[in-house]
Amino acid sequence: MHVLSLRHGDGTARALSYLGLIPFIAGILVAWAPFPELRAQALTAVAIYGAVILSFIGAVHWGRVITAPAEDPLGSLWLIWAVAPSLLGWFATLLPSTGTMPVLIIGFVLAWFGDRRAVQAGLLPLWYGHMRDRLTVVVCTTLTASLPLVF
Repeated sequence: MHVLSLRHGDGTARALSYLGLIPFIAGILVAWAPFPELRAQALTAVAIYGAVILSFIGAVHWGRVITAPAEDPLGSLWLIWAVAPSLLGWFATLLPSTGTMPVLIIGFVLAWFGDRRAVQAGLLPLWYGHMRDRLTVVVCTTLTASLPLVF
């Protein structure tokens, strides 16, 4: 089934997407808990998961381009864009802890802008854009909540 045929959103896709917020939320809650010995591990887990999810978000565009029924004149640009979030996420994990979370936040915001552009162009369904709005707010909020702990 082509993604554009999911006009109102597949319940499974939505459920899995929202369940994907659990590691962000749980990780930040553990990081803020009164157990300082768990803080670094929780923040590392959130950062690694963030990088993985950025790769997943970029892969949405990769999959869309390679399965498109017609040649997209901007397909090559979208493929380049598709790998950008994963590279940015990887780069974020190489930084000192004070740089990791800010770069991940930037990555999620840039990925959101890319997804919005694709939705506006009719390349991704409207429900996906609305879902990504909500997911991005939660992810960026949890990553922002980590900033006082890394500075």
